Amino acid sequence: MPVQHKGFRRYTLHEYIAWLETFVGQVGFTGVHVHGTWKPTIADYRAASDKERLIQSMWRFHVGTRKFNDIAQHATIDPDGYVWEGRSLLLPPASATGFNDVDQDGRHPFMFEMIGNFDIGAEQLRPPQLDSAVGLTKAILDRWRLPAAAIKFHREMQPSKTCPGSAIDKSWFVGLVTSNEKGKLSEKDANRIITTWLQPAWGTAKTKEEKDEIHRLANELRKASGQRIS
Repeated sequence: MPVQHKGFRRYTLHEYIAWLETFVGQVGFTGVHVHGTWKPTIADYRAASDKERLIQSMWRFHVGTRKFNDIAQHATIDPDGYVWEGRSLLLPPASATGFNDVDQDGRHPFMFEMIGNFDIGAEQLRPPQLDSAVGLTKAILDRWRLPAAAIKFHREMQPSKTCPGSAIDKSWFVGLVTSNEKGKLSEKDANRIITTWLQPAWGTAKTKEEKDEIHRLANELRKASGQRIS
């Protein structure tokens, strides 16, 4: 009888990349396969009171209906920019027929899904989800020394699909991945701003509205540097 429940851990982009780095030397990736879920949508995610159950619903569909041995993707990026773990990185994905298998050196592609329907006229891929998708793709390319040509959209491998969404231009996405990230806020600098200026300001704020605004600004700094919001 199939397993009825599987837990999925959620990471910030920074945390996921740190965890990913422990697999350098253990697994070889041949490329990055980019997918959009279509269903569940961003609206489905926003409406879900238990976000993990939404990930589990994909797993149940993949295992129970599609008869995969696990959830198809290695990672799932939600609309808040968090990265959810998927199948083992040591296993090839269930990405597209004819493109999943290991090569002669035992390597396989890395696959991730972005939650949302990104077809024209539907939902939009925006930060922080976009930032995490770009950051994760760049991390794979950098750490496994892959060229930009190793980025594959699902529709390239299966032309009957629009995935990851007809509104997402591949050249635009690849341009974001390969652009110079000079000037990006570091975690160290973000935390220095928070502890040096925002925390004292929060302590002396006189109204709830002032405190809420300072808290919002601190979270914007955390998001900009790839950290978990509080």
